[in-house]
Amino acid sequence: MKTKQEIQLELLQEIDEICTKNNLKYIFVEQKALYAYLNRTLNDDYRMIAVAMTQGDLDRFCEICTNELGDDRYIEGTFNNPHFIPIYVSYGNRNTTDLDTIYRGKNIHRGIRIRIYPIMKYLGRDGKVYKGWGKRLRKERTLRRLLNKQVEHEKLGYMRTGLRVLNGAYSLTGGGTRYYKEFKKNIFIDKWEDIQDYCKVRIVNKYFPTEVLKDITKIEIDGVELSFPKDTEEYFIEAYGKNFREKSIKSKKLRNRVVIDTEIGYEKVIADTKDILKEIRTTHEEIILKRREVQHENDAVRNVWRLVRMTEKQIEFQDYFTDDKIDELEKFDLNDENQFEEAYEEIGPVVSALRRYAKFGMTFSINPRMDSLIEKVLLISGNEKLLNNIKEFSKKEYFAE
Repeated sequence: MKTKQEIQLELLQEIDEICTKNNLKYIFVEQKALYAYLNRTLNDDYRMIAVAMTQGDLDRFCEICTNELGDDRYIEGTFNNPHFIPIYVSYGNRNTTDLDTIYRGKNIHRGIRIRIYPIMKYLGRDGKVYKGWGKRLRKERTLRRLLNKQVEHEKLGYMRTGLRVLNGAYSLTGGGTRYYKEFKKNIFIDKWEDIQDYCKVRIVNKYFPTEVLKDITKIEIDGVELSFPKDTEEYFIEAYGKNFREKSIKSKKLRNRVVIDTEIGYEKVIADTKDILKEIRTTHEEIILKRREVQHENDAVRNVWRLVRMTEKQIEFQDYFTDDKIDELEKFDLNDENQFEEAYEEIGPVVSALRRYAKFGMTFSINPRMDSLIEKVLLISGNEKLLNNIKEFSKKEYFAE
């Protein structure tokens, strides 16, 4: 029986052959690449293996695979599965299984696979910073993750119905296609040569000066030649620091909820264990529900304790800010910078306490005169948001009067 690493090595070799034949370029990336470079072999842990290409080459790679792949291979990404969320593409073996038993997303393929990441623009020659994930796209990604949830537990039937309705509406508006096109528009680099049009690029979650990616070389790993940046030492220095050779790479163990099989395809495994998988996921959801119940109880206890501490603070302030003390504070001209700072020395601790408890949706009152003075201070100091929160929280449960 082959090991997972042997299957991954076969897939890496196939990626290399497809790229070489079609004049596409890629590099081996992430910690697996570092280990392979230092030891000339893949370590036998369960860490995911990844390569990186420019988006243009990745698009061409996907097109070639879609048209030419045999029945024992697959390619999957947002381009052919509108529910696929990650920015990478998966290239995998259909006759194997790498299945997370509690996974609730809508990825179609669950075989042993290689991730192919797009190399993203980051810093232009003109100083422009490119953000692949704009604010709107981040929100849409969060929405897509929610819509992709598959719910098994009967207690969550209402959620299942709601997700079905939301998915229908999202599909009708062309959400999946729009998401993919917007994402590509923000990060697109067509060819490897185009990388040099930028000062820096992003690969997965690391940033590299483009000079280290100018040329590519082949390094033999377990008898298979794989692509690395020609300036390999500098590349790994940029990724992991000058002491990258001493970097400790901890072996990633197989999680007990993951099923790995190098001889039986995931489609058969899923079909043969359908009822078991449903039971596992239902049990997992039951555990989540129970955890949330306990969390709510713990939050209630913590809020009671916070309310006690806040009330103690409130009493302390009420004792300190007597009518005479407030008379003194009201004499300050808060529009005068120096007098405002002097008054704030007295009122600042109250503002800090109000800000601290506002994080938990709580607030307190000292007395009408002092509350009015605090409101003026907050307005002058530009703390309208805190002031609005205080007014809103004063209508709710956790409010000490």
